[in-house]
Amino acid sequence: MDVAGPGRGHGGRFRITRGFMTPHAGHAEVHMIEGAIVGVVTTALTEGVRFLYQQAQELISARRARKATEATRTPPEGVFLGEVRVVPDDPSVLDDYADTFDQLLSTESLVLLQSGHTVDPADEDQMLAAARLRALLENVTGRRITFVGEPDRPPSGTPFVRGEAEADIVRGEQAGVRADEIGDGARVTGRSTAKEVGPGAGSYGVRAGKISG
Repeated sequence: MDVAGPGRGHGGRFRITRGFMTPHAGHAEVHMIEGAIVGVVTTALTEGVRFLYQQAQELISARRARKATEATRTPPEGVFLGEVRVVPDDPSVLDDYADTFDQLLSTESLVLLQSGHTVDPADEDQMLAAARLRALLENVTGRRITFVGEPDRPPSGTPFVRGEAEADIVRGEQAGVRADEIGDGARVTGRSTAKEVGPGAGSYGVRAGKISG
């Protein structure tokens, strides 16, 4: 799904991403896996995070080898809500997140899970690392990854779009996301910031001529 949006300002930047952790964002919006801590037994959560870690390894390995990315592992049963497919529609998006992948794949608390350790819901650093890993994979695939037991979250596989626009001065119109008909059940969020909005100008998080889903 390609989404375009206008951003007309001075000294600004504009980006549209299918996800919610942009590599150059001033803040990373990471949703903690709080629902999963309560609703999923530790064993299942451990299996889920291990699976996501292994998928991340395969994606970055395929990027380095310049091979096509494809789903080679089956998600563990009873862990995820919906259909999990950790394959980006556009493999080139991995180039934008290579450093983030390297950082997360070398995070000690995640590495330990690959050698027999289990998730500790009381370990905030570990849970944050797991949440960041999920956010990264959601961002590169443009699809949600949801654990069974997480409340108020769409099933895995649900497409979504997040856009951000930043400018010092807006003289025309700026929007985080502006789309004519997104559809297909997509969830859309947008963020637009400006230090100054001129007369008759506008800065909008989302401007849409039909968003359905």
